[in-house]
Amino acid sequence: MHEKSIQTLEFPKILAKVAHEAAFSASKDLVMELAPTPDLEQARRRLAYTTEASQLIDLHADAGVRGAHDIRPLLARAARDGVLTPADLVEVLDTTRSMIYVARLLDKLDPETFPLLHILGQDIPQRPHIVRRIEETVSEEGEVLDTASPALRKIRFDIRGANQRLQERLRTLVNEFGNSLQEPIITIRNDRYVVPVKSESRSHVRGIVHDQSSSGATVFVEPMVVVELNNRVRELQIEERQEIERILRVLSSEIGREAESLKVGVELLAEFDMHLAKARYGRMTRSNEPRLNDQGRIDLLNARHPLLTGKVVPINFHLGRDFFMVVITGPNTGGKTVALKTVGLLTLMAQAGLHIPVDPESEIAIFEDVFADIGDEQSIEQSLSTFSSHLTRIVEILRRIDEEQKRGAPDIHGKMAETLVKKQVNDPHMLVLFDELGAGTDPSEGSALARAILAYLQVRHITTVATTHYSELKAFAHEQPGVVNASVEFNIETLSPTYRLSIGLPGRSNALAIANRLGLDESIIERSREFLGSAGVRMENLLEGLQSERKAAEDERFNLSMERAEAEYQRRQLEEERHKLEEQRVKILNEARAQARRELEDVQTQLAKVKVDVSRINLTRERLGEARQIARNLEEKVTALPEPMRPRRKEAEPERAEGPLQIGDTVRVLSFGQNAELVGLSADRSEAEVQMGALRFRVSVDNIERLSKRKAAAVQERPNVMLPRYEDRPEVATQLDMRGWRVEQALEELETYLNDAAMSGMSSVRIVHGKGTGALRAAVREHLAHHSLVKSYTSAPPQEGGDGVTIVKLSA
Repeated sequence: MHEKSIQTLEFPKILAKVAHEAAFSASKDLVMELAPTPDLEQARRRLAYTTEASQLIDLHADAGVRGAHDIRPLLARAARDGVLTPADLVEVLDTTRSMIYVARLLDKLDPETFPLLHILGQDIPQRPHIVRRIEETVSEEGEVLDTASPALRKIRFDIRGANQRLQERLRTLVNEFGNSLQEPIITIRNDRYVVPVKSESRSHVRGIVHDQSSSGATVFVEPMVVVELNNRVRELQIEERQEIERILRVLSSEIGREAESLKVGVELLAEFDMHLAKARYGRMTRSNEPRLNDQGRIDLLNARHPLLTGKVVPINFHLGRDFFMVVITGPNTGGKTVALKTVGLLTLMAQAGLHIPVDPESEIAIFEDVFADIGDEQSIEQSLSTFSSHLTRIVEILRRIDEEQKRGAPDIHGKMAETLVKKQVNDPHMLVLFDELGAGTDPSEGSALARAILAYLQVRHITTVATTHYSELKAFAHEQPGVVNASVEFNIETLSPTYRLSIGLPGRSNALAIANRLGLDESIIERSREFLGSAGVRMENLLEGLQSERKAAEDERFNLSMERAEAEYQRRQLEEERHKLEEQRVKILNEARAQARRELEDVQTQLAKVKVDVSRINLTRERLGEARQIARNLEEKVTALPEPMRPRRKEAEPERAEGPLQIGDTVRVLSFGQNAELVGLSADRSEAEVQMGALRFRVSVDNIERLSKRKAAAVQERPNVMLPRYEDRPEVATQLDMRGWRVEQALEELETYLNDAAMSGMSSVRIVHGKGTGALRAAVREHLAHHSLVKSYTSAPPQEGGDGVTIVKLSA
């Protein structure tokens, strides 16, 4: 792209801010190398990377490359048989760990949500053996560890022993030399252990002088008796250094063999970090991913210039459908140049894969080149005025456009040009931005030149945005097909710009209005109008009329919106009234059902009394049939009524709940047609234990149905009716013999037996458990003590089994 225009639009400043968010030098370099791409698919791919990185930050706020370094120079040295230092190895270690971390992080991402980052993670090489080798060799501080090799461990053990012997011998000598020493200490000179001897006592200490103090009062002597010990320490230290060099050379060679793959890893880490940097910058500027097209359409909603600080007034800008050229007019400092730069800079950012500060519904076009001539720039060296400097750049831009179009199409002139204008064929491949076109010279000549330049671009259908003060260009934009006026608004009352951009309406210079507002003599203003000429006055009147019409249209739209709001309010009121009527209807139905429920409860009480009579007297089958028929009639009466209703605001939940059975669920026992509470499940979940009123028994899971929460709530509000069917009861023995049973088996069978006995109307039963150790008897009686069907229990008489038998009386 046109490098000068990229600089003019301050795109490098954006890249610098993005690079500031990158974690290491390799990714910073990648950011600074970012350039807008003219390829639509590549631009979309870049934006998709940024979007995925932003979503990744939402999931993992600390996502990054951690302590990665640009180790490519180190890898190149290792590949050439160079030796890496311990500090170099620490950098390789940190970077290799980062590769493993990032690869595993991206591998865990959902490929549907993060397709690009997931693939990038699969390409990052992982070399855990390199990590392990370096960790065994050097510490985090860059020190070679004893574990680097067995030889190094032995040498360092020997060094510690030799140093210990040397230190012990020197401490003995310090005591022997006494007053001959300047201080009773041991120090080091030239890597040899020495003692500080007074100069006048030099003859008292035999040894090698290694140094002398600056005053000459002290000489540092290595006593002869420790020379051999010192020599041994030095020899071991040399062996240590040689072994360390060997270790580093071997490890560097291993890294050199992996240099190519590790280099790829660094580059992929840099790419990943670049995407994160783009995402972080986008979040800082409250940016979004725009839609892209290659048809020259630009539709920016609430766009902000990302380099502006403080309170920024967003603009709405669009072109590329009904028109491809916009001429922006308005007062100085009103925001024309900022609007121009915003359009150009956001275009470059989107093509580089950066999110832009606009609303998410915004759309922007991809251009092969963007040209910009913005700002006052004089060239002292070339003796160019502001006008000459602008014109020089314009000439260069027009020449580049002409060259680009010659490569892609024949020359455009004459009838061919007219045909293009009529067909409104737009060349979406170039965007041209002109600031104050034709300014800096005689107004009449500058206006004519500016109009000619715009006509040149119009014929070639180049997407163009230009700012100007010239009224002639306002008329040009109004008259020519494919061209439209725009303006930045100005508040006459406050004499300040609003910075809002209006497409389709030319701006007024407002000079005479401002002068009048500031109190300039009315006669001078009238004289100015005369000098302005009839054409100028007509233009100002036209603009004033257009603004008035636009204001009237906005008022009309406002009135229509208020009417729509009123209609919506009335609709809501009617809906609320309908809902109230529905609630009243439901209330009436529910009251009727409550009355029927009370009648059913009365019958239930009567049936309970019948049950008591059956257990105590010989009730005839005819009387039982009559009672049962009365209950059935009432049940049918209640069933005929509708279920309690709720206001139909949401779709009703299904009566049957989905999902696995859980302890505590309300279920329906299909064989009984009654509801119960699920209190237990067998290990293989084939049988269920349910509590139905006072009865507790086991059934197959195929015989129960889990109820929804709504249905369960209805069940709790409406008690179940248990109708006894005496003629269908099974024959139940009066005695349960459980001698020799395990406690768990006995209690389970006891529960079933008590339920069957109660349903059969029996008033008492015998439980034979034997005496034995007494454990079974104790467990049975503990269970009976808390059972809802048991009225009392006692041991049988001695002649009937005594403590080996328990007589149980059942509740009526």
